[in-house]
Amino acid sequence: MSFSNFIIYVDESGDHSLTSIDENYPVFVLSFCIFEKAQYSAQASRDLQDFKFRWFGHDSFVLHESDIVKRRFPFGFLQFDDIRERFLNDLSAVLETTPIDGDCSCHTKMP
Repeated sequence: MSFSNFIIYVDESGDHSLTSIDENYPVFVLSFCIFEKAQYSAQASRDLQDFKFRWFGHDSFVLHESDIVKRRFPFGFLQFDDIRERFLNDLSAVLETTPIDGDCSCHTKMP
């Protein structure tokens, strides 16, 4: 059996309705990242797992942007400015060194 050498992650954010647009957040974003599987397993997944081990002691939590911003469980510790800054700097460093093939793509709709 033949498989692709790439893995794709896709996520959306915002208001996906075309009939009742949320005036407080009138955007829809669809983004994706394409990884070469060899680089993903050798670096990207390892680096993200290491990040989670540093901050949570395990890797079972999902990094949801809304939970991070609103400091909901398990991100309650981000209520402290110095810790939040270290966390976000560490996460940014991981993302900046992540090997992604191609560009991340965003499409926005406005009313």
